[in-house]
Amino acid sequence: MKAKKLKHYNIPGHAHELTFSCYHGYNYLIDPKACELFLSELESSKKTFNLKIWAYVLMPTHVHILLWPMETAYDIARILNETKGRMAKEYRDFILKRRPETFESFTVYNKYKARSIFRFWQKSGGFDRNLWHAKAIRNAINYIEANPVKKKLAQYPENYKWSSAYARANNVGLIPDTFQMPVELLNPKVQRIGISQ
Repeated sequence: MKAKKLKHYNIPGHAHELTFSCYHGYNYLIDPKACELFLSELESSKKTFNLKIWAYVLMPTHVHILLWPMETAYDIARILNETKGRMAKEYRDFILKRRPETFESFTVYNKYKARSIFRFWQKSGGFDRNLWHAKAIRNAINYIEANPVKKKLAQYPENYKWSSAYARANNVGLIPDTFQMPVELLNPKVQRIGISQ
């Protein structure tokens, strides 16, 4: 079955609530090194693409991020692809150098290239919801940061190391930007976009 392609709406002034998964939902993000590399690349993307990062959490099998592009023209797919791609290459190099015996477990055979390739992220699918209203944005921040508690990975959001709640509470790592919009970012024509898995 052909994977469905996720449609992104690059609307100026909108925030994006994003979710994407590790390949086949594997728990690759239980490795602290993978988490460190991803947050480092997310911070790089924040500077490169002029983003506000309002919330994030790295769960064992997937990632949630709430970001706000500050540029009038932006491409959310490019932001995601570059962030994930750079992280995957860094992690691949790390595995080859430090844990070569595990490298094969991250590979999948590509029939078009006729060889096995390293695969960290699920290639298609995921979730991208455009947000512009303050209440919806605050709800999204709370939802994202509560994920580890719901999954019984932490007692409180700020106890989970790979999250914006932890970074904010402990003043370490990728500290999220403060959300201060009183009402809405922009009155849009498109409210919600779908999910494809």
